[in-house]
Amino acid sequence: MFRIAGRYALINALTAIPLHLLIDAEGFGATGTWQPGAVASVALGVLLAPVMETFLFFWLPIVLVRKVLGQRSVTPFVAWLGCVGPFSFTHYGGSLGRSALTALCTGLVSGSCFYFCFLTAEKDVGISPFWTTALCHALFNGTVLVVFGLAYVLGFLS
Repeated sequence: MFRIAGRYALINALTAIPLHLLIDAEGFGATGTWQPGAVASVALGVLLAPVMETFLFFWLPIVLVRKVLGQRSVTPFVAWLGCVGPFSFTHYGGSLGRSALTALCTGLVSGSCFYFCFLTAEKDVGISPFWTTALCHALFNGTVLVVFGLAYVLGFLS
């Protein structure tokens, strides 16, 4: 479980963090002013959001699409759309003030990594795809908090 979650969290971090930095550098990043404290960021981003979002945006769509479509050739693609679409939309705007480009990056890159983490964990007997994906999400969010926190403290971000 940790091997799979760690691998996909690393792929996600190595892809998404540079893309988000480029988006921010070009002025297309977040527009919000929500500034949670460190404890709230960890509680929400590393503990609560990964479990809730794994259920709502990965486990539930995958199970529902498979029940409706069965084992057709389009099932994996439709399930991916059912995961990534709502995941992208949820990460747009709101109090976080994420731009459409940032939400698209989060949805496509992170959403795809979490989707493929779920599918990979399903193949290993005895490993819960749900908890593996939630762990992957928590590892990624924790990495993002540390990287952007350090960048802020060191003066690279304001």
